[in-house]
Amino acid sequence: MRVALDGGVATVVLDRPPRNALTSGFADALLEALAACHADARVRAVVLTGAGDSFSVGADLTGGPEALRDLLDADGADRPGYREPAGRVTAAMVRLGVPVIAALGGDAVGGGATVALGADVRVATPETRIGFPFTRLGVCPEGASTHHLPRVVGAGRAADWLLSGRLVGAREAESAGFLAATVTRDDLLPWAQEWAGTIAARTSPTAVAATKTLLRAAPADAGAASEAESRTIVELIRGPDCVEGVTAFLERRRPRFAPRAPGDER
Repeated sequence: MRVALDGGVATVVLDRPPRNALTSGFADALLEALAACHADARVRAVVLTGAGDSFSVGADLTGGPEALRDLLDADGADRPGYREPAGRVTAAMVRLGVPVIAALGGDAVGGGATVALGADVRVATPETRIGFPFTRLGVCPEGASTHHLPRVVGAGRAADWLLSGRLVGAREAESAGFLAATVTRDDLLPWAQEWAGTIAARTSPTAVAATKTLLRAAPADAGAASEAESRTIVELIRGPDCVEGVTAFLERRRPRFAPRAPGDER
């Protein structure tokens, strides 16, 4: 796992050759990297990407089903309230008080797809394939993907992808809304870092955290969503970031918001 910070943007690189397969230890290393971003007030956005030709191909299956069972046993699967590794990672990404953009420079399959789904925004190359192949392996989806995927691509498309376990090309993934954009490999990381840099330079940390929370927690009922928004906007309008944001708009200058508090989340 590699982490670099530049201008408020933390770039986290999954680096486990050859294809960034997930293990419980590798997932825990990613959790540590996310926790460090969470605790660092300088971090305003996170870019998550993979080294090499894949984002992540999910669990390491080379040891066969016995190795998977051993992994679960070592991971404490029988403990009350157990959450599998990809579930722990996506939960941390959802709780993180800053936006996460996943830059998929290659296949995101299985746990790799569910981790990418935990990001707020995703961008990929034309060659990237997305896959939730759990039913083809005799298991069920993980990482809260049965919750997150229908919200991103719609219930019908999510049922197609999750039940069939088929690989989905970048073009279909973009048309479904899973990807914000498809760009060349050379443009992938710059595109993601520019998006994250805009967040870091031009938005209120408090307002971004609040909006991320509203998006993730939004109920199906529009009235309940409006109630949540109303409570939050009253709080924000009475805060210093609103004063600075509106004043900067009127003065036609870039706003100077207060830094994010370390570990800030809503």
